[in-house]
Amino acid sequence: MKLTKSSLLGLVCVVLLLGCTHNPDIPKMPTNGEISASAAVTETQTPSPSPSLTPTQTATLIPATNTPTITSTPGPLPTFTSKALRPWVEAVSYIDSTCAYLRMRWDEEKSQPGTVVVPIMFHSIAKPGRQITDNTTISTEDFEAFIAHAVDLGYETITTEELMAFLESNAKIPARSMIMILDDRRPGVTELFMPFLEQNDWTLTLGWISAKNDEDLWDRMEDLNASGLLDIQSHGYNHIYIQPYTTEEEIREEIYKPINLLEAHFGQRPSAIIWPGGNFNQLAVDIAHEAGLALGFSAFSRGPLMFNWIPLGEEERQIDDPLMVLPRFWSTTAWLALDRGLSVSEEASAAAEVVKEEELRWLELYCNQ
Repeated sequence: MKLTKSSLLGLVCVVLLLGCTHNPDIPKMPTNGEISASAAVTETQTPSPSPSLTPTQTATLIPATNTPTITSTPGPLPTFTSKALRPWVEAVSYIDSTCAYLRMRWDEEKSQPGTVVVPIMFHSIAKPGRQITDNTTISTEDFEAFIAHAVDLGYETITTEELMAFLESNAKIPARSMIMILDDRRPGVTELFMPFLEQNDWTLTLGWISAKNDEDLWDRMEDLNASGLLDIQSHGYNHIYIQPYTTEEEIREEIYKPINLLEAHFGQRPSAIIWPGGNFNQLAVDIAHEAGLALGFSAFSRGPLMFNWIPLGEEERQIDDPLMVLPRFWSTTAWLALDRGLSVSEEASAAAEVVKEEELRWLELYCNQ
C-alpha cells in the first residue's frame, strides 16, 4: 500500500501517543486483580497517608523539643568519702535499691544527711588511786572527762533498737548520737555509770555474758535494769572466741543460748550480738541471722556510722552483711572518737548539700515512673 504524506504524518502521531502511555514514571493502575507494589502491605502494616494541603492551608514547621533521654541504666551517683578514715578502711553501703536509699535519705521526717553514730566500748573503769596495767581500762578522771566532752559537743545516746531503725530505714535519731557498750559481767562498772545516765537521760548498752550467773547476780542486774536506763544485748554464752577451728555446735550455743536467758531475766529479746573478743566468721553471721539477730559488733576501731555508710577493714568486708560486723571505738580513745565523729558529720553534711540537687533530680527521673 502506498503511503501518502498525510497518512504517514498520522501514523507518527499514533506511535508517539502510544509511547506516552508506557512512561515508567507513571504508576500502572491495577487490573484483573493485580496489586501494585505501593498497595501491597501485610496484615500488621498500615500505610501512613500522606498529608494533603487544601488551597487554604499552609504547612507549619514544629520545632524539636529538648526532652532529656531517660536510659534504663542510669550512671552511678557520687559516693562520700571522709578524710578522717585510715587508708585501709573503706566505707561500704548495704542498701541495694538506689531509689529506696534516696527516698529515705531526703525524707524530711527522717534523719538528715550528716547524722552520725559513734559506738564506744567500755570494759573497766579504775577507781581513784588504782594503777592501770592493761589497755582496756580507763581512769575515773578520764571517764568523767569523756562524759563532760560528750555533753559539750551535744552528743546523746541511743539504744540498739534505735540504731537498728536508723541503719535500716534512716529513722530519726539525734544528729550527734553515740551508743555506749559495756562488755562482760561488770555490775560495779554499770553502777558507776548510773548517776551520769540519770543526769543526762542516757542509756547504757550491756554486752552481757549469760553462762554461770548465780541468782544474786541475776537479781542485782534485774534491779539495775528496772531503772529503764539499760539496753541489754548478748555477749555470747561462755564468751568463746570464734576461730576457724570453733565447731558449729559451739557457735550455735554461743548465739542461741543467751537469747532465752536474757529475755527471761530482763523481759527483752536481744537484737544484737557483741561478738566475744570481737571475733566472727561467715558461719557465725549466718547462724546469728537464723536466730533473729540483726546487728553485730566487732572490736575494730574503724570510724563512726552513718545511714548506708559503714567503715570497714578488709577482714569485715569479707562478710556479706556490714551490719553484723559494726566497728566500735575503744574507751581509751573515746575523747578522740567523739571528735572524729563530729568531723565526719560535718564533712558529710557539707558534701550532701553539694549533691542534693543532682540526687533529687536522679530520684525524679528514675524513681517516680
